[in-house]
Amino acid sequence: MNRTLACLSAALLAVLFGAPANGNAQAPAPRTIVTFTVDDSSVSQTAGARILSKHGMRGTFYVVSGSIGTRGYLNLDDLRKLAAAGHEIGGHTVNHPDLATVAPDEARREICQDRANLAGWGFRATSFAYPFGSFNREAEQAAQDCGYNSARVTNSIKTAHACFDCAAAESLPPMNRLVVRGTDMVSPTWTLEDLKQVVLRAESSGGGWVPLVLHQICDFCGTLSISPAVLDQFATWLAQRQATGTVVRTVDQVIGGGARPLVPPPAPARRDRLVNASLEEPGPRGWVPTKWGRNNPQWTRTKDAHSGQWAQRLDITDYASGDAKLMQRLDMGEVASAVHGDNTYTLSAWYKSTAPTQLAVYRRDRSGVWRYWTTSPLFGASANWASATWTTPAAPAGSTGLSFGLALAGPGSLTTDDYRVEEHVEPKREAVCAYLPWTYLLRWFC
Repeated sequence: MNRTLACLSAALLAVLFGAPANGNAQAPAPRTIVTFTVDDSSVSQTAGARILSKHGMRGTFYVVSGSIGTRGYLNLDDLRKLAAAGHEIGGHTVNHPDLATVAPDEARREICQDRANLAGWGFRATSFAYPFGSFNREAEQAAQDCGYNSARVTNSIKTAHACFDCAAAESLPPMNRLVVRGTDMVSPTWTLEDLKQVVLRAESSGGGWVPLVLHQICDFCGTLSISPAVLDQFATWLAQRQATGTVVRTVDQVIGGGARPLVPPPAPARRDRLVNASLEEPGPRGWVPTKWGRNNPQWTRTKDAHSGQWAQRLDITDYASGDAKLMQRLDMGEVASAVHGDNTYTLSAWYKSTAPTQLAVYRRDRSGVWRYWTTSPLFGASANWASATWTTPAAPAGSTGLSFGLALAGPGSLTTDDYRVEEHVEPKREAVCAYLPWTYLLRWFC
């Protein structure tokens, strides 16, 4: 009799409160899942994590490992605090390239090395997001081959701002776990009502998965930011939707699956010369205009060349601080020159300028992270083509790549062409490498 009463009581509780009548049965699956995916590792994301935690929610933070610890970005202690609070740490490449524009091996280097960096720091990296939401079949294959269980894209779910003919939500489970559909990138133009409508639209369409794509969490701090106040109000509203079957989960909680083994990245290309050294190919391919500080660089492709048909001209008219320069792309080995610790490098470029210029040099370490290395002495202004040539000090141990360019640190014009790098092998290294077998473990040494 007592057992019968107990069963009847359990059934009554199930009717009144939604609890399963059978203690072994599972609660019904939620109809709509919202995921806060947060890209790029901005330091402002700590504010967003605190807001989510306050409401009992957790997000997936996609990390650009090469930016960790640099100015304006999260540091390793920040990441560990996020993970300790229950937030997921996912991968977003080492240097944030557009994966649809790089060679397949370069995509693998970026994705595999990023995951290795995260694992080396103690994180269980199972989820990935394509930088800029941009991918191709090769990048998709690389995400899988590097050991990720999922990869997210952007601008694939209908919102008030984009993708008006898209679905209201990703399916559960997703049709392709390596092309998980997410919203367009949340920006200051998004209102609280816009955020609510994304969820309500999914609910009214039968449910599904809504990965929201966030970046910075701060007021008036960038074109891809959301106000902490708006995020807090949205999280407060979203918490109340649980009664309707809408919940918040991380990507890993939705996708499932264990952590797969790490996969070593392909070795960088071994080249005898710089890519597009004479700047003849449009773009110029393999080179990137960069700046820091307060100045207004203007770049022009010019036929006033030292050799061939084309050179690159830089003009600065409004200057307060910093510099501007054309440099090899800071990548994992498709373009940037390979470097070995202890060796020295003679760098050169031809130039014309109305102001002094100097060679600025950056180096890549074994984890793929780029750091400022050194700067040459100044070369004087020259109305005619002149050669800026300088030999670096010995590269620090652990260096694997080099990028350099002539910098203009003041008002004036600078035209550059015909870049060159020459390695001077330290004798002891040359002797060791001649006798050691070529293996993955030695590829960074020799």
